[in-house]
Amino acid sequence: MFPSFVPDKARPLARRYHLIPSIFAVCLAGTVLPPNLFNILSVTTSALYLSVQIPAATSGTIPEDYMLPIQALLFITQWVDFCVVHSPAEFSRDKDKEKVPKTWLEKLRWSWSLNTTFRGIGWNWKVKNVPEAAPLSTTRWAFVRTEVLKACAWYLLFDLCFYPINSSRYATASPPDFFSDSLLRQAFLAWMVGIGDYCTFNLQYSLGSALLVAVSLCTPQDCPPLMGRLREVSTVRDFWGKFWHQNLRRRLTLPFNLLTKYITIPRGTLVSRYTQLYLTFIATTLVHHSGAMNITSTSSENNLNQVAFFMLQPVAITFEDFVIYLGKKAEVKESRLTRALGSLWTFAWFTYTLRYAFAFLANTGMFATSVLPSVIQGTLGLIKRYSGGPGLKEL
Repeated sequence: MFPSFVPDKARPLARRYHLIPSIFAVCLAGTVLPPNLFNILSVTTSALYLSVQIPAATSGTIPEDYMLPIQALLFITQWVDFCVVHSPAEFSRDKDKEKVPKTWLEKLRWSWSLNTTFRGIGWNWKVKNVPEAAPLSTTRWAFVRTEVLKACAWYLLFDLCFYPINSSRYATASPPDFFSDSLLRQAFLAWMVGIGDYCTFNLQYSLGSALLVAVSLCTPQDCPPLMGRLREVSTVRDFWGKFWHQNLRRRLTLPFNLLTKYITIPRGTLVSRYTQLYLTFIATTLVHHSGAMNITSTSSENNLNQVAFFMLQPVAITFEDFVIYLGKKAEVKESRLTRALGSLWTFAWFTYTLRYAFAFLANTGMFATSVLPSVIQGTLGLIKRYSGGPGLKEL
């Protein structure tokens, strides 16, 4: 009934598009149903049963195999947070705090909003450091036009970043050892994949925001920018806490919230601060590792590259916190110089650790097929075809 979660390398091909929507629908129903023990057990069993079907077959593409268990796990942890650790009655929307949904349709709409607002925008649980939304004077179609133009820009930047990767020797099913390459090339390719992922997230968000606002499911104020401002980043902690998207922030703090539900850890103490820090990165490591486990082309040794990337981050944050502490003890004031030094440190840190992320992705064969069609490759192909100029492989 329940297959092993470690996939068989000879598993069949099956594009089961229903699994993730079904898991989401089960969790959605869980927030509509009364929060009693029977309903909790029923929703949990149903969601887990659907989830363990994921490794029974391959979707045929490595990126999709990687994302399926991650999406399933995130929906389940969100439901556990909203309906097991807490009660749905604890959450309310800013626009109708006093209104209690009574009919099934009202409850379904309320539940849909709760489960699709990953950063808590417009709710009483909005996460920290969400960028400022569009002004109230922004019209619907002005917002849509801006986001569509942004999406085009993000797509071109994504293409520009992944072109050198897709035309490299790492875009094969059996790439060479990345760490045997020159350090300069390692750094360059690592930053290309990092910036490329940044563009991918923004591309998806801009298109999604434009669509939701265009059909009046959201207002421009419901869709603040996904990422923070780069100029505010001068530490690794700033990068993860202020700049990078906060879509998973609440779900990744679930282990800490569960721990403090049974063990008293005083808020504001060093124990609380660093317990939450390390548990959060352990959680994000496990979430991403669930995706790695569903890829048959990887190995345990290669998966450690991904683990290293995520688990080195809290170590760096702990180190820089200590350096900042020593600076304050020495009465060093924050200035443009200290911020510049912090930005340089942050750049150097990610130059070093992004190499592990690139190595993991390359060794899985993730770059062997392009996720999106390339304008650059298409243009070079046309040049070669019609003018005899250089094509992709010749450059």
